[in-house]
Amino acid sequence: MMIEQFSSDHPRWAAYRAHLDRVRMARWAVTAGGQPLAQTYYLGVMVEQEVVGHLSLLRQPLTLPAAGDQPPAPVSRPDGTPLDELFVQTFAVDTGHRRRGYGRALQQAALQLARDLGVYQLRSWSSYDHPENYALKLRLGFAACPAVFETDTGLKVSGIYFVKTV
Repeated sequence: MMIEQFSSDHPRWAAYRAHLDRVRMARWAVTAGGQPLAQTYYLGVMVEQEVVGHLSLLRQPLTLPAAGDQPPAPVSRPDGTPLDELFVQTFAVDTGHRRRGYGRALQQAALQLARDLGVYQLRSWSSYDHPENYALKLRLGFAACPAVFETDTGLKVSGIYFVKTV
C-alpha cells in the first residue's frame, strides 16, 4: 500500500479520477471537466497501479456562520491570525479493499498534511449511516459534534461533524 498526493499532472491522475467516478464522488471533488478544485488536496491509496481509496480535502478559513443581520466572520487567534482548516470533501475506499487499513492510513495522511500546512484543524461531516467511519474517527481522537446538514435540495440529514485540532 502506498499513499500518494495527487494533482492533475500526477501520472496516475486518470486512475484517481476513475476511482472518484467508481465511488460516485467526482461531482464533489473535481470540476465538471475533471480538473482539481482550487485549494483542494487529493490523497489516494495505490494498490499496484490502481487507486482503491481517496480523500479530497478543501483548505478554507474558519468562519462564524451568519446570524441575524451579522454576516459571516473569520475566526482568528487572540493575536488576530486567521484560523484555517482542511475540510474532508470526499472519502471512500472501494468495497473490495475495505478492512485492510486503507481508510485509517488515508485519515492519518490527512492529519499529517494538515500539520504540514499549518492549519488549525481537520474537519469532516458524515451522515449517521456510516458506522465504520464513526468508529475510525473516534479511534483517531476526533471530537464528535452532532448536526443537521441541509442539502441544496432542502433535504435535512442527521449526522456528525468530526473535528480534530492539529
